[in-house]
Amino acid sequence: MHMLHYLDEIRPVDEIEEMANIQKASADNKEEISLGKLLVQNLSAKHFHMSKYSDSYAQELKNLIDAKAKGTTYNKPVAVEKENPKDLVAALKASLQKTSTAKQ
Repeated sequence: MHMLHYLDEIRPVDEIEEMANIQKASADNKEEISLGKLLVQNLSAKHFHMSKYSDSYAQELKNLIDAKAKGTTYNKPVAVEKENPKDLVAALKASLQKTSTAKQ
């Protein structure tokens, strides 16, 4: 979810020292810029379908409340932890390639 802000709540990027340093450092790297453009292209959609998304937090909360109302205990399903990738950029590139082939 995104939070909308009023114009008076937003500061220009030039006023934030940390952002200025990050922008200068990443603007020099052509590979990062092309990867960023590819990421935006792959994550952009012409039509947004809300039916593809669900609020898992609200559903789990409802299940907990229902269990408590019935006087039973609620056991949350155990999530399987995925292995963290060693190279984040390589993982991002692989993910982008996978999504671009899925779109076709």
